[in-house]
Amino acid sequence: MTAQAATNENRRDWRDDTIYFAMTDRFANGNPANDNGLNRGAGDVADRANPLGWHGGDFAGLKAKIDEGYFRRMGFTALWITPVVLQVPAIPGPTSGPNTGKLFAGYHGYWAEDFFKVDPHLGTLAEYRELIKTAHRNDIRIIQDVVVNHAGYGATLTKTNPEWFHTDAECAASTNQTTDCPLAGLPDFKQDIPAVTSYLNSFIESWRRETGIDGLRIDTMKHVPDAYWRQFFARGGAGDPSKLWSVGEVFDGNPAYLARFMNDLGAPSVFDFALYYAFKDQMSSSGGNLDRMADVFAQDGVYRDATRLTTFVDNHDVRRFVNEVTSRGGTSAQAAERLDLALSTMYFSRGTPSVWQGTEYAQVGEGDPYNYPTGQGNREDMDFSRLASSTLDERLGALAQARRTYTALTRGAQQELWRPNGGAPVLAYRRVVSGVRGAAGQPVVFVVNNGDAPVNLSTLSGGGIPLLGTFGGGALTEITGRASTLAVSGGKLVGTLPARTALAVTAPAGSGASGTVNPALPEVTALSAAPGDSAVNLTWTPSTDPAVSGSRIYAKTGTGAERLLNFAPLPASQGSYLARGVTNDVATTFRVVTVDASGAESRGASVTATPSAAITAKVTFTVDARSQGNGPVELRRFDTGAQVVYPMTSATRGIWKTSIDLPLYREVKFKFGNTGPGARNSGYEGDGQADRAYVVGTNGNAYSGTYDFIDGPAPTTVIEGTVRGGSSPLGGALVEATTADPKKNYALTFDDGTYTLFAPAGAQTLRASADGFDAATRTATSPQSGADVDLSAQTGTVVGKYRIDGKLGDWTAPKVNVQSPAEGTFGADNNWLTLQADSDATYLYLAYTYRVSGNSAIVYLDTQAGGAAAADGFDAWRRAATFSGGMGGVDAFIARYENQSPEVRLVGSATATSVMSGSAYTAVGTGTLPAQTVEMAIPWTALGLSSAPANGVNLVGGIFGGDGYGAGDIIPDAGSTPAGANTITDCYTSCRATFTAPLNVK
Repeated sequence: MTAQAATNENRRDWRDDTIYFAMTDRFANGNPANDNGLNRGAGDVADRANPLGWHGGDFAGLKAKIDEGYFRRMGFTALWITPVVLQVPAIPGPTSGPNTGKLFAGYHGYWAEDFFKVDPHLGTLAEYRELIKTAHRNDIRIIQDVVVNHAGYGATLTKTNPEWFHTDAECAASTNQTTDCPLAGLPDFKQDIPAVTSYLNSFIESWRRETGIDGLRIDTMKHVPDAYWRQFFARGGAGDPSKLWSVGEVFDGNPAYLARFMNDLGAPSVFDFALYYAFKDQMSSSGGNLDRMADVFAQDGVYRDATRLTTFVDNHDVRRFVNEVTSRGGTSAQAAERLDLALSTMYFSRGTPSVWQGTEYAQVGEGDPYNYPTGQGNREDMDFSRLASSTLDERLGALAQARRTYTALTRGAQQELWRPNGGAPVLAYRRVVSGVRGAAGQPVVFVVNNGDAPVNLSTLSGGGIPLLGTFGGGALTEITGRASTLAVSGGKLVGTLPARTALAVTAPAGSGASGTVNPALPEVTALSAAPGDSAVNLTWTPSTDPAVSGSRIYAKTGTGAERLLNFAPLPASQGSYLARGVTNDVATTFRVVTVDASGAESRGASVTATPSAAITAKVTFTVDARSQGNGPVELRRFDTGAQVVYPMTSATRGIWKTSIDLPLYREVKFKFGNTGPGARNSGYEGDGQADRAYVVGTNGNAYSGTYDFIDGPAPTTVIEGTVRGGSSPLGGALVEATTADPKKNYALTFDDGTYTLFAPAGAQTLRASADGFDAATRTATSPQSGADVDLSAQTGTVVGKYRIDGKLGDWTAPKVNVQSPAEGTFGADNNWLTLQADSDATYLYLAYTYRVSGNSAIVYLDTQAGGAAAADGFDAWRRAATFSGGMGGVDAFIARYENQSPEVRLVGSATATSVMSGSAYTAVGTGTLPAQTVEMAIPWTALGLSSAPANGVNLVGGIFGGDGYGAGDIIPDAGSTPAGANTITDCYTSCRATFTAPLNVK
């Protein structure tokens, strides 16, 4: 049987699948022999300490996990893997930040050198085929990630066929820079050249033919011209949906924009970025607004079939959902619960769920590892040991089983039953399907509590969630096996919904279908329609007849079938409805029916309108940005697929305005920004907050807000004052209310040094800082004026990432930070307090505080294999200290008696040490005895190393007595945070320090 024949036999509908997304290089290493790929140099060598390098994951690792049932246990039936093609050699990495000087490799697969070869880091073509065969034996489909937008940096194709790629001049002259310009500087294909179209089509056809893959994940889809996609998805084309399923990455939150790739260009599926933004912004905290999530589903009419979307909570290109929660103040435990909540909502909603590796144990990650050190990015290696303490893997299995059991969850209509409307954070939908017999065809109702407190549904307006005849009777079953008190009473869903929880219940179907006609019901009158962009605003005069309990709206576009827009009737008194997700440039007929208490409908009144993106309205935006000094402030819009910047004008001091023509009824997503050099959050407001949202044509075509107050109201009180450096005002200085939320409650000074800080009423601690000056604090009581701050000019020397001045104010996120306040054997005045350490490609940084009287502070360094096993025989600073276990030996140490200058010594043997020249490193000691602070930057070269050691540096410290004597206090120890298993013994004689558990800084 050929690979293609094997694929063609697998005709399961993709809506029945659940997808697991694995980044092959970061998943599992099944064959260490291929870790160095082609071994083209340092950039090919696997280096797990480099978040931008190869880490060793491969096809063999994926295959092993399939064989052990890893994916099937969680219910996954499809495996999406990152691109498998040969990558270009590594390129130079960042010139600043935590990964300065590191090589940047194509470990992710998106930088193709040869589109027809397997990258040997991942294995061989034979191993890839075996992976696919193994997957198929286990009823798992393989989705191969592909790129047709660009090649890798400096790829051979750019030299052999330079005419295939857009030039900088062509990019600058283009009227469509989304498709005609390089993305992140990557060589951008000219897909309109027939030879390029043929080459890219052949690339896809070759992999399908040679391997038997089942589907494609198509990268950067919106950056490729429409004409290419039309031929690609056409009958007989390389991406013909009858031969090969695919899902496209269209990084855009506008459903109408997403829909055109499915409706007009022929894509079988696209990722539902609109829903992703709702998960990220609305479900990551109790302050989220589930009305906005309901608004996403309300636009499903823009798709020919919304069940064919592919849904996700996060992926490799964005901050992990867990970090979205913690950035908004949630705890790690709450983050796991909210991840469960979001995943449950995704599995119960229309579309095919896709889950990013590590989700099964609530993996953390801030973003692309380019900007983050190891341990903080969103593409960390899988740590399968963490599954032992996670329940999410079992939850994923239960959710997948529910989708297999109840057809309504994969094929059914999704109809809203309840939304918050500004009230309790509860959202409820029903999923219903016709023509399926037995339990599989039963309706499912899922209900979500986004709040941090339980909700008794009977306390909702009306005494519960109206089910509108969904169930026909009998007890409700929670379809994932969760405990539930939900029940039906008087036709309504009642019971208690726990905090941060989604429940889904089922029972035999009732008679709750819409469409039953009551010809005696009066109609609404004066029905009219105002079209806008992908939306139509309907208005009417409601009927006052007591027989009318509400209204429903139906829509029919062109010759298509009529569809119901709102299953839950609108209140009888409501006389307007904004129908969103309506296809532009096609006439749509709307029918508004009245509904009686039993759910029966009138025949309805109809009106027709044709929406268009060309219909606009002028909107005035105003922002109180007094917290931003002189700005300049601008509006940055994010709903178009690319950031669009609109300059603003200062109307009065700190108040900025702009008026913009925007598509009518379009929901605009935006933030205000400040391009000033001192602006927080990289010039964007609201780190960890949702984008602002405004529906054009509402609120009198005007929007107003306060800078950095998006999800909640701004404080009604302010603190004002002046920041000076010496006698001069400091324009652009930063003032923060550290006792409030420094992400919101901060201010930048105007040119005259004055500031306005929005701060909650009451006592606040302020911190003021400016380049070249030491930060200073003061107290103030909001509201208050005259809260002035004077800053002193900084001392010390900037070395790498720190100012070495002994003040430690810039040590905000070191790699190692240990606290050890408890005093040791020598008493309170001979006590090690803190030890911080950091590193980059050039320096080892140390900062430590302690109290010392008549004794010495020593830090021991283990920088490489070998080293002295004890300090007893050193020719200088001889101490009773032993090193073993994790502290393999001592290669250098820093010693300081009381407040004398630190002395750095290199260890040559068990006895010989040599003093490092003071000019080789930078060190500052400060404090008044007994309190002391030491801050240092030591070049790796001064320690005898050519670069930062791959395994990092081990370090320990202690307060030691004289020659031949040991320590009274050490760090880390059992009482430090984090703790370490180092000990002091026999303090009647020597107080020997035994170090076996060092700190490690990479």
